[in-house]
Amino acid sequence: MALTEPGLQADDIRPLFFSLFPGMRAPVYGLLGLAMIACGGGPVVTPVPVPEARETPPVPAPVSVARVSLPARLAGGSWRVVSQVSVELRDSAALASGSRGDTRTTRRQDVESRGLVSWSGTRSPSGAMVLTGQVDSFTVRTSFEQQLAPLPTPPALVLLDARVDSGTVRVVTRPLLDNECDRPEAAAAALAADVLVRIPDGVVRGSTWQDSSVTLVCRGSVPMTLVSRSQTTLQAIDEAELRLERRVELEVSGSGGSAFRAFDVQGRGQGSQRIIVDVARGVVRELEGRSELTLSTSERVPQQPPRIQTAVQRGTLRVEWRK
Repeated sequence: MALTEPGLQADDIRPLFFSLFPGMRAPVYGLLGLAMIACGGGPVVTPVPVPEARETPPVPAPVSVARVSLPARLAGGSWRVVSQVSVELRDSAALASGSRGDTRTTRRQDVESRGLVSWSGTRSPSGAMVLTGQVDSFTVRTSFEQQLAPLPTPPALVLLDARVDSGTVRVVTRPLLDNECDRPEAAAAALAADVLVRIPDGVVRGSTWQDSSVTLVCRGSVPMTLVSRSQTTLQAIDEAELRLERRVELEVSGSGGSAFRAFDVQGRGQGSQRIIVDVARGVVRELEGRSELTLSTSERVPQQPPRIQTAVQRGTLRVEWRK
C-alpha cells in the first residue's frame, strides 16, 4: 500500500490589522516647538525586541523501503523436484471382523515421484504467469503390496502449458489428454505445478497475499475436486533473494462408481512451505514443504454395510533450482 505524505493545511487564517495613530499631523514651528526641544522633549523611542535566532533541526531523509520488483520475462530454468508421500490406511471392515489391536488393520504405503521440470514464459506486475514447460525423467516408485492393475509406464518427456493467477493454477499437457484419470502425465503435471509461486510486485517485508485454486483430479476412476487456499508472507528481502513462507489449506471431495459399487471421498488437510526466490531471475531457487491430508472413503455395495477406509497422507516436497 502506497504511503501518502500529509500536506500542509492552511485553513482559517485571518489577516491581522493594525491601527495607526500618528503622533504628529504636521511639523510644529515656533516657540512651543523650540521650548519642547530645549527641554529635551520629543517622542520616546522604544526599542523593538528581536527574537533570538533558533537553530532549525535538520529534516530527516525519507526512509527507503525495499519493494519487490521481479523481471517480466522468465528466461527459463530447470528444477529437480522430489515428492515423497507416506499413506497409512485403516479399514473399517477389518476392525469389524474382530481383529481389533492387530497391526495388520493399519497398512502403510509409500510413494515417491521425481522429475526434472523446466519452465519459461512471461510474468505481469500482479505476479500472474503464462508459461510453457516440460517434465523430463519422470519416475514413480511405490511400496504397494497389491496392485489391481500394473502402473502405466511414465513417458520419457511430458510437454506442458501453464497459466497462474490469484485464482487459478492450471497446468495441462500438450497435447491435451482425452482422459486424465490415473494417467502418469497428469501426475507429472501436478509435480511441475509445485514449482510455480505467484509473487506480486510492490510487496514489502511482512506483506501477505492470498491465492486459491480449484483443480479436478481423478484417482481410482473416482473424479474429485481439490480446493487449495494459500497465504504467502514475505519474510525477508535483499538484493539477491526473497524468503517466503506459505501456508496451505486443502479440501477434497468426490464421488463415482456405479449403482452396484459407489464411492464417496471427503478430506481435509494443511501444509507449509519455505521458499527462496532468486530476484534477478524471478524464479524459485529452493522450496521445502510438508503437508498432511486425511481422506475418508466410503464404499457402498447393495445389501451390504458400507465399508469405510481412512487414509492419512503425510508428504514432503523438495524443489532445487539447477543452473
